[in-house]
Amino acid sequence: MNRTNALLTILTQIKALRHTQQLHANAIVHGLEEEVVLGSSLTNSYIQSNRLDLATASFDRIPPRKRNRYSWNTILSGYSKSKNHCESLRLYNRMRRDCDGVVDSFNLVFAIKACVGLGVLENGVLIHGLSMKNGLDKDAYVSPSLVEMYGELGRMEDAQKVFDEITLRSSVLWGVLMKGYLRYSRDSEVFRLFYLMREAGLGVDNALTLICLVKACGNVFAGKEGKSVHGLSIRGGFIDQSGYLQASVVDMYVKCRLLDNAREMFETSVDKNVVMWTTLVSGFAKCERAVEAFDLFRQMLRESVLPNQCTLAALLVSCSSLGSQRHGRSVHGYMIRNEIEMDAVNFTSFIDMYARCGNIRMARKVFDMMPERNVISWSSMINAFGINGMLEEALDCFGKMKSRNLTPNSVTYVSLLSACSHSGNIKEGRKQFASMTSDYRIAPEEEHYACMVDLLGRAGEVGEAKSFINNMPVKPMASAWGALLNACRIHKKIDLAEEIAEKLLSMGSNESSVYVLLSNIYADAGMWEMVNSVRSKMGMKGYTKPMGLIQVPNHFTAHPHGFFKSASKQVVDKLHHLILCRFTSPSQWFNDVNSSEISDKCENILKLLSNNHGCEVKQVVEIVVPELEEMRAAHVVSIGSAALRSLTPYCEAGRRLMEYHLDIFKNVDVIVTPTTGMTAPVIPPDALKNGETNFQVTAYLMRFVVAANLLGFLAISVPVGYDKEGLPIGLQIMGRPWAEATVLALAAAVEELAPVTKKPAVFHDVLNTNRVHTDLPEK
Repeated sequence: MNRTNALLTILTQIKALRHTQQLHANAIVHGLEEEVVLGSSLTNSYIQSNRLDLATASFDRIPPRKRNRYSWNTILSGYSKSKNHCESLRLYNRMRRDCDGVVDSFNLVFAIKACVGLGVLENGVLIHGLSMKNGLDKDAYVSPSLVEMYGELGRMEDAQKVFDEITLRSSVLWGVLMKGYLRYSRDSEVFRLFYLMREAGLGVDNALTLICLVKACGNVFAGKEGKSVHGLSIRGGFIDQSGYLQASVVDMYVKCRLLDNAREMFETSVDKNVVMWTTLVSGFAKCERAVEAFDLFRQMLRESVLPNQCTLAALLVSCSSLGSQRHGRSVHGYMIRNEIEMDAVNFTSFIDMYARCGNIRMARKVFDMMPERNVISWSSMINAFGINGMLEEALDCFGKMKSRNLTPNSVTYVSLLSACSHSGNIKEGRKQFASMTSDYRIAPEEEHYACMVDLLGRAGEVGEAKSFINNMPVKPMASAWGALLNACRIHKKIDLAEEIAEKLLSMGSNESSVYVLLSNIYADAGMWEMVNSVRSKMGMKGYTKPMGLIQVPNHFTAHPHGFFKSASKQVVDKLHHLILCRFTSPSQWFNDVNSSEISDKCENILKLLSNNHGCEVKQVVEIVVPELEEMRAAHVVSIGSAALRSLTPYCEAGRRLMEYHLDIFKNVDVIVTPTTGMTAPVIPPDALKNGETNFQVTAYLMRFVVAANLLGFLAISVPVGYDKEGLPIGLQIMGRPWAEATVLALAAAVEELAPVTKKPAVFHDVLNTNRVHTDLPEK
C-alpha cells in the first residue's frame, strides 16, 4: 500500500510520457498493475499525453472484477476526447454488461456525445430512456447534453420538450437550446428564449449564450441589438476569454455592414486567425470598400497570416467592384506563385472578375483550365458572355453544357435571360423563359421575372413589361418593379415612373436608390423643380448623393464660338446637379501656387458657376488627398528613369493612387484644380535658353496635372485668364471614367463664363487639324 501511494504521488507530479512509462514499468515489476486506483491513474496520464493505445493497454491490465465507475469513466473520456465515437459506444455497452450500477451522469454524457458524433438518433433515444430509468435525465450535466443531441439531430421539438420538463434551468441549458434554434435559422426563437431567460432572473454567465445571441443578431441584420450584446459580453468579461466570441462579434458587425465597428473589434482581438481576417476582408469587399479590403490583405501578409481560398475569393469581389483587372491579375498571380490549389469557387470568381473587367478572353481561358466543370461553372461562363453582350457565344456555351448531360438549374437561366436582356433579343428571351418551365420544370423565381421585365423594358416594350408584372403568378417583388422603373428612365415614362416609385417606397425598398432613379428621370425630362423636390426629400431623410446620380447626355456638336460649347443648352442647364471637388491637404493643393492671382482667378470661376448654374458653394466638397507628396514624387519617378532607383520607396504609393481617386469619385462628380504654365518657382534663364529643366522644376510643372496625366483620368483645362508674367491660367476639370459628357458640359460653362482672353500669336484649330492659324507677319 505504501509503494502504491508513493507511485500515485509521483504520477501526479510528472508530465513527460517517458516518465509515465518508467513508472508504469515499476508498477508491473512490483505486481501493482492490477491496482484499480493506480491503473486508472496511469490510464488517465496516457490520455493526457494523447496516447490512447497505451491508455487502453493500461486499462485492460485492470481485472474486470476490480474496474469501478472511475476507471470506466476514465477510458470513456479518452475515446470521447479523440472523437472515436464507435469505440465509445462499444465500451459503454461493455461497461453496462460487465458492471451493474456504474451508470452515472459522466458516462451518460460520453454516450450521448458519441450518438451525436455518429448521427444515430435511435441510439440517442435509447440513452435518453436509460437516463430516465436511472433518474438522471434532469441532471445538470445530462439534460444540456440531451437538448444538444436533439438539436444537432434535427429534433427541436424533442429538445424543447426536454427543456420544458426541467424545473431548475441553468444558463448553460438556455444557451444550448438557443444554439439548437440558431442551427436551423430560427433566430426569433433565440431572442424569445433570451427574453424569457432575463424574465426568469438569470444573468448571462457563459460565452455560449452570448455567441448564440450575437450570431442571431447577425443573421437578421440587427446591428443595434448586436451592439448591446457586445456590450453585455464586455461587461461580463467574456469577450477577452473566448476567441470564438470575438470572431462571432466581428462576423455580426460585418453582416450588419457596420464595418468600422468590425475592424475596431478585430484590432483588439489577440488571436487573429485566417477566418477572422477572411471575414473582415470579405465584408469590406461586399460593401464595395475595395481599397480597404486590399489594405487588409496586405496587412494580413505582413503579419505572416497565410490566406486561404475564401480570402482570395473575397478579394476577387473587390476586383470586380473596382473594375480593376490589374488587381485581379495580381491575386491570380499570387495563387499561382504560392501554389494555392484553386477550388470551383475560385475558378468561378476569376471567370466573373475577368468578365466584369471586359477581358472575356481571360475569362474563357480560366474556364478552359478548370479540371472539372459543374453546372455552376457553366452558368458562370454563360453569364460572362452575357454581360459582355455576346449572346451567340452564351447560347453556344449553353448548348455545349447540355451536350455533356448537365441539367441547367435556375441560376443557369438567370444567366441566359440576363444575356438576352443585355443583347436586347426579346424573341430569344421569351423562348428561353418558356423552355425553363416546359423542358426542365424549373419554376420561375424573382430573378427570372426581373430579367424578363428588364428585357422588355430595355427594348422599349414598357407597356408589355407592366402587363407582364401584373400577370405574374406570384406577388411582384422589388427587383421586378425596379427593372420597370429603370425602363421608365430610359424611355422617359414619367407618370408610370411616379406610380412605380410609390409602390417601391411602400414595399420598404431601398429608398435612396428609388429617389436617385426618380431624380434622374425628372432631370432627363428637364423637370428641375421636381428634381429639387426629390433631393430635398433625400436631404430630410439623411441620404447623400451617391456616384452616378446625375447623368449628363453625351450628344455634343462643334460650336463656332467655343470648342467646348454644346449645341444643346439643356446640357449646361443640368450643371446645378454637379458636386465639385477641390482637393485640400496639408499643403492646400488648390492654393499651392506661386501667386494668389492664380488661385483667385480659378476661385472666381467657381463662384460664377455657382451663381449662374446652381453649383452652390455648399456643394463644393473639401477632400483630403492621402499621400499627396508621395503622389507627386511617384509621378516624377514615372518620367525620370534616371532617378528611379533612388526614389524606389515612392513607387508603392503610386500604385495606390488609382484606388484613392476611385474612392473620391464615389462622392463627387468632378475635381477642379488650377493649371498654369508655371505654378511655383520662376523658370531659370538657362532652362529658357537651352530648353532643359531640372527635376525640381519638372516636378513643380506637374503639381496639378499629376492625377489626370499619371492615372489616365479624362481631363480638360479651360483658359480663365493670365498671370502677371503673361502665362495662361487654366481651370482643370477632371472626371471619373466614362464621364466625358459631364466634363465637356462643365468645360462649356466655364468657357462661357471666363473673361475675354487674348488670342495667342500661333494656335491650332482643333476642329480643323490641317490648318495652323497665325497672326504673326510672314517671314
